[in-house]
Amino acid sequence: MKNNYQTLLKHPKWFVRRKEILNRDKEQCVICSSSIKLEVHHRQYHFSKSKNTFVPPWQYDDKYLITICNHCHNMGHDQIKKIPIFKIR
Repeated sequence: MKNNYQTLLKHPKWFVRRKEILNRDKEQCVICSSSIKLEVHHRQYHFSKSKNTFVPPWQYDDKYLITICNHCHNMGHDQIKKIPIFKIR
């Protein structure tokens, strides 16, 4: 998943979606309010059983995307080693 996912994060549709989430969160980390090195984080991943592939990152509902700074993102991944994957239709 990692290589394919990294490729999808370079897609123009992701840049548009990422900007929407950054704007929604007022361009600051929802955890610490930092505005430095911001990232848009997926709270979970969705796997489409019918398409046998992961849902593209820009197709997630707002509730699954949050703005966090690099520091908080790394701390979160240190505490939670694996982001949940949910299989959908």
